[in-house]
Amino acid sequence: MKLYYAPASSYSQRVLIALYEKGVDFTAIPVNLFDPESREEYMQINLFAKIPTLVTDKGNVIFEANIIIEYLDQRFPNTSRLIPVDSEEALEVRMVERMIDVYINNGREALFADTQRPVEERGKKEVIKAKRLLETAIAMLDEKLATRTWLGGEEFTIADCAAAPTFAYLRMVYNYKHFPNLTNYVKRLESRLSVAQVFNSGRNQMTQMLSELRNPLQLVPLES
Repeated sequence: MKLYYAPASSYSQRVLIALYEKGVDFTAIPVNLFDPESREEYMQINLFAKIPTLVTDKGNVIFEANIIIEYLDQRFPNTSRLIPVDSEEALEVRMVERMIDVYINNGREALFADTQRPVEERGKKEVIKAKRLLETAIAMLDEKLATRTWLGGEEFTIADCAAAPTFAYLRMVYNYKHFPNLTNYVKRLESRLSVAQVFNSGRNQMTQMLSELRNPLQLVPLES
């Protein structure tokens, strides 16, 4: 298998976490979508020019981070499962993962975009709404984590793969320390071997990209 990715991409990171959790062999191929030649070459694999993309041993092309993780669960059923076999448990972790994407990750992007605007243009209605939805989702997760080790219970799942990079980047624009259960959960996340390995590999590239880009928000559309 080949994974086309960018180390600093949050969606790439969640797939890498899943791969490390499962301990399967794969070839990691970095993609620089800011380089026109590299971008054109990559579009021969993924016409949407977003990352990550997985190319299977049979040559099948799979994109969208969560679909890739679902494929990994199907392809390697005897490794650590990231989507529970029990249908009700599976629905819950999928719902939590969607909460993270739709309300927390999108809220993070809205808050970050707001910091890039002139002061007099900040805090508009759509930003207030995004922050409200973000805080509602965080409060719900904090309540769940009062009695759980991970978001789905005692087993690490696709929801945790999504949460790790999302909450790491959320700290750039929103301090969630007033949610104690969530704060302790993030500490557990970041000490987990798969997460630490991914974060260490992405830290240098993220620092470099942020220093080179005039507007770091340009990073957002590259993910999927």
